[in-house]
Amino acid sequence: MSQEQSQDENPLVPGEQSFMPDKDNYVNNQLRKLNQHLRGNVPSEIAQKSQGSFDVHPDASGYSSQSVESPVQMMVYPQDPFVGEPEVRELPPAEVNSGLHNSRIRIKDSTYPPAQPDDDNNYLYWVGTPEFNQVNAFYYGTLTLRTFEKFAHRRIPWAFGAPRLNIDPHFSRGTNAMYDEQNHLVAFSSFEFEGESYNTAQSADVAVHETAHAVLDGMRDLYNESFGMGSLAFHESFGDMAAVLVALQDDSLIQRLLEWTDGDLRTKNFVAEVAEHLVETIHSRDRMTEINTRTVYLRNALNGFVYRPFDEMVYFPEDPAFELGRESHNYSRLFTGAFYDMLVLIYEHLRDDVKLNPRIALHRARDLMGHLLAYAVEVGPVGELKFADMARAFLTADVLLHGGKHRDIMQQVFADRLILSPDEAEAHLAAQRNLPKIMLPEYVDSSLEAGVFLLEQVIPALSLPDADFRPMSAHRNQRGFSFLTYFTSQRVVLTGDHYGPFQGASVDAFGGISLAFNPQRELVSALYRPVTDEDIRQIQAMTADLIDHGLVTDQTLNGRGKILSDVISAEELPSVQPRLLYLNDYPLHSTTDDGKKLVRVPMIFDAFPEQPEDFVAYLKQWKNR
Repeated sequence: MSQEQSQDENPLVPGEQSFMPDKDNYVNNQLRKLNQHLRGNVPSEIAQKSQGSFDVHPDASGYSSQSVESPVQMMVYPQDPFVGEPEVRELPPAEVNSGLHNSRIRIKDSTYPPAQPDDDNNYLYWVGTPEFNQVNAFYYGTLTLRTFEKFAHRRIPWAFGAPRLNIDPHFSRGTNAMYDEQNHLVAFSSFEFEGESYNTAQSADVAVHETAHAVLDGMRDLYNESFGMGSLAFHESFGDMAAVLVALQDDSLIQRLLEWTDGDLRTKNFVAEVAEHLVETIHSRDRMTEINTRTVYLRNALNGFVYRPFDEMVYFPEDPAFELGRESHNYSRLFTGAFYDMLVLIYEHLRDDVKLNPRIALHRARDLMGHLLAYAVEVGPVGELKFADMARAFLTADVLLHGGKHRDIMQQVFADRLILSPDEAEAHLAAQRNLPKIMLPEYVDSSLEAGVFLLEQVIPALSLPDADFRPMSAHRNQRGFSFLTYFTSQRVVLTGDHYGPFQGASVDAFGGISLAFNPQRELVSALYRPVTDEDIRQIQAMTADLIDHGLVTDQTLNGRGKILSDVISAEELPSVQPRLLYLNDYPLHSTTDDGKKLVRVPMIFDAFPEQPEDFVAYLKQWKNR
């Protein structure tokens, strides 16, 4: 039995060593490990990881939503802990093994032993116990994964290759949560407010948001490797869109939402606004307060943001609540707002034009938007992207799933948000309608077969350039749709004094091809998204932003830009949130390389900062009502 298998069968108990030792130095330790891991070529590592991602034959999805066993009852917070009381929810027995683990997710708490079921095999723990936090995080982690597998009609793998995602509900102190790809981990923190103890794992939206990072990473691994604004912002938007969709899986929340808004989803409401933020928090160190108040923003899908040119934005705007910036959490609100607009318009169409009961209309709109989101990711860009690219992907998904039935609604929203003009939308749809006839082989079981298919049939038929396309993944879902992806990489050298000590270092940019085939194996979607000159310009500017704000570190966290100094302790490092790792002795791959490279830290941090408006008062008002 492997070490991984033995850990599955032996949950952490008091006295045993934590699976994540020395938590206070976690970021430091992980960056050292990452530095050692990345001594090879990053694109080569990606290509190697892709070798096992080819499984296209008639019964390849491996996903099933059917269960006939009696459910396991679990006490959870359907909303954030400030808003409502815990309620009982259920999962199929196959999803809940003793100690809170299943085939895809497990609780690996570094502080407390895992919760155990009662005599009836239920997990009915109350707030204030570590077991409650474990149950809440496990329930919403599992629900998030299974919801998106339902939307995608397939089993969604984790990007790190292992079968299980670890969840640590008591990782640290503070108002933080994070997804760490390298350690297969979603982690939460505890904090005090008004004399009471809270844990970020108690928030359904936080648990969903963090798990959704892992889900998207499993579908589009390169988004988390990107240095560009669009890919990372879409990662954050995906977490927020997931929070909306998973909340609406709960019929009792749908009823409350319709009662609260009197059926008008354009009214301020807990689904659109609460999301990943629990409470305002004030840090004792002025510098840390500045960092956190400028890092993450109150998710508000009911917003009026419209596209702004890259050069008109700064990384951290002076008024982040009302102004778009380049930082990923901030900029993500543009696409989240567009997504919510589409959800509302489709709900209103089903309610007013199709004459469905509002509750049924919202159920239908939820599922429709969930499927569109999942399929948009499947047909969307492989690496670098702009929100306009994802708007095109939504239009394509609607054609694949509904014959373009919702085109007018989506075009209206994307045009109103200045994301994609009607002419651009029509040009894209026309191009997809006029694809050449390409038939997918019945079996594509290896990267070699996928590569030969690309070279012999796809590139000539689509008149694609002679580029170093490398097969990345291939799969067929339960509806019979098949999806193939290929990626390219391009080295971008940082030249100029404004890069400081990192001048001459390089970063990677990623392009690629996304192909979709219908159940008859006919090509129905093709997207070639190369790395453009504008991508490179924005990547260079974004990298300079991160350097300027001290968000670049080496493996020892020494010489870290402007932030690291003696005033920041090791336990505060997760709040500092380094974004890039500097390798000053990277292996040479060409005569122009000097061995200096920047790579993305494989951790996505979500801190919960001081908010610009009276957020706690809003929550208490909702609770009193």
